[in-house]
Amino acid sequence: MQKPATPQDLNGLERSVSLFQATVYGVGIILGAGIYALIGEAAGIAGNAIWISFVIAALIAACSAISYAELSALYPKSAAEFVYVKEITGSPFLGFVVGYVTVVTGIIGAAAVSLGFASYFKLYVDTDPVIVGIALILVVAVLNFRGIQLSARVNMLLTFAEVGGLLFIIFIGIPYLGEVNLITVDPVSTTGNASGWKPMLAAAALVFFAYQGFEDIANIAEETKAAETTVPLALLLSLLITTVVYILVAMVAVSVVSADALFSASKLDNPSEGPLALVASTALNSPVGGKLFTVIALCATANTVLVLHIVTSRMLFGIARENCLPDFLARINPKTKTPVGAVVLATIFCILFTLGGSLGEVANLTNVGVFLVFLMVNLMLLMHRYKNRESETLRRTSLSLALNLGWFPLLPLLGALFCAAMLLTQFWQPMMVLGISVPIIIYALLITVLAVPIYMLSRRNWN
Repeated sequence: MQKPATPQDLNGLERSVSLFQATVYGVGIILGAGIYALIGEAAGIAGNAIWISFVIAALIAACSAISYAELSALYPKSAAEFVYVKEITGSPFLGFVVGYVTVVTGIIGAAAVSLGFASYFKLYVDTDPVIVGIALILVVAVLNFRGIQLSARVNMLLTFAEVGGLLFIIFIGIPYLGEVNLITVDPVSTTGNASGWKPMLAAAALVFFAYQGFEDIANIAEETKAAETTVPLALLLSLLITTVVYILVAMVAVSVVSADALFSASKLDNPSEGPLALVASTALNSPVGGKLFTVIALCATANTVLVLHIVTSRMLFGIARENCLPDFLARINPKTKTPVGAVVLATIFCILFTLGGSLGEVANLTNVGVFLVFLMVNLMLLMHRYKNRESETLRRTSLSLALNLGWFPLLPLLGALFCAAMLLTQFWQPMMVLGISVPIIIYALLITVLAVPIYMLSRRNWN
């Protein structure tokens, strides 16, 4: 039975978003809590060469951004990954699996950043970081339930704080550049490996989390002017801007304090400053600087949890509206105009993953899901271009024409290979969940396989 239209139905949207606005939107999403929460963990793996890891992660993201850009021009709709796979393969099941992985990734990401929030909160109250993370998720859930307008106002205020915090770190740290060798790899964490490029790749797999969000620009294609050209440019510009900021932050961080100190400050059981708060207090030679920056970091991490919670609940709502999940997830509260069931379910699972208690492990588990989704998106573009290889229009409108071999796009192929390589080489370290220790990628695959029974139980007639 067809469900009645709701206020969230996206029909006839006004195309009013400019290139500048779309780029700012992308920068705001990407410059989230990833670097605040993970720079210490990454410094423990790659040492002073952590900035190279950010470059590697940016190159991987850029290759996948090309695929998102071209597909967003072809299918300018919300729930982008779900739509790309469903339309190109003709398989609702495969589309559901990718949409499901996207949802789970958002949930795990929110859990990871909530633990990052706890690492800064410990400076004020030395308590169990898991309890702090769960408390933040519950507060965010209340904001989400109260309505999108309230959430949007809170998001705007917190975004100004988080972007200002990174610019502040760069400003106070620039005088320290040149005081250390920025290509020295001297791992201090238990997962570090001092042999050549391996630690930089391992750190790149971790800090890739900090680039997540650029793909969300594709979800505003329906509201963007000249989306076929604006969205691709906004994707690439936002990645370029944020990469420059991340590289500068990474360079000044290891110049002001040692990689060892950054790593120690990131540990959830260490009641000291968070990593970037330590940079601020050291550069300013005052504990006041660290405490001030801790407030900024708390805003940044809380904001990212809020955004991920909202996006995940809306994705659950959207998939349910497409008859792939139970009806209760598509029900709207008539007063707040929010999908109550989706908000509650997202909250429950965010809390469950927060119980893992390890920031690095949870973030890496998130990245496994992201790499799986990006791998599929890159493959979808390759499949689309193969199916339409005789089309002259395709050749004229595709991105990076100079890097194409006829109909064959090289950058999406590199994106797919990068994502596959990261999955195969970077996620075999053990993860402890419920007392069981197995490689992170095995947990990720088990979570992905759960999509099959969920789909079978939730499937109804496609409309």
